Amino acid sequence: MPQIFHVGYRSPWVSTVAWVLMSLGLAGLALLGYWLGSGVGSGLPSLRSWLGLGLLLAMAGSSAAALVGGQGLLRRYEWARRLCLGLLACLLLASPLLLWVTGSHLVLAALCLAWSAALLWTVHTLNTRSVRQEFA
Repeated sequence: MPQIFHVGYRSPWVSTVAWVLMSLGLAGLALLGYWLGSGVGSGLPSLRSWLGLGLLLAMAGSSAAALVGGQGLLRRYEWARRLCLGLLACLLLASPLLLWVTGSHLVLAALCLAWSAALLWTVHTLNTRSVRQEFA
């Protein structure tokens, strides 16, 4: 079967994933700024503990990585596609923690299952041949 190349084609799905990642990164940075501005007393350990400092640094790093990865996806860089695959895989692995933190309500478990399925489908579509062709 002959190979078909779509020269100059930009799939709307990759652009949508890029914008969603950038929005999540901005939301994470805004939440980080809110927590730092309010004295971190609402829901997080204090900055004096290693856990609190580690959580804030992890949030800042993942938010910055989401912003950088989204910008790279819009420009169709291969390193950005791999970074976003890693970020989505980490988000997929971290989503069951939401159930543990909130007390695991049954409705939230069903929403988490749907969220995980959507993340798996997104990771799969970012790794398909037609999408990888855009980044070559």
